[in-house]
Amino acid sequence: MNNFEFFSLIFFMLDACWDECKDEMLGHFLSEMNPYLWETEDSADPAVYSEFKAFMKDKVIGEDNGFKLAKEYLKSIDFYQGIEKYLDEYDQDGWNDAMQQLLSQPHKGDGNVQKES
Repeated sequence: MNNFEFFSLIFFMLDACWDECKDEMLGHFLSEMNPYLWETEDSADPAVYSEFKAFMKDKVIGEDNGFKLAKEYLKSIDFYQGIEKYLDEYDQDGWNDAMQQLLSQPHKGDGNVQKES
């Protein structure tokens, strides 16, 4: 899994939480984080993905497929304090299942996906 796929997985997991709770703060963050708005590997608000890339500098996703690192990233976001709590709804197996689901289908960030003209 590359960094953009990891970013997309975090979005995917948080979006599933939002479907359940409809928390306004989470909704605002997701609207800024959305990795599917533009054709390029970016977020709806490009600053969000830029800050994510800065966070990931010199970090490795690791054997847990980034489960702990995702929480560290969310804790590092000053404007949305406490947003990491939404990942508490998942365990390692749930995280791994979501990762497999994301990576098993064509997706943005996968070098094999052809861009439409």
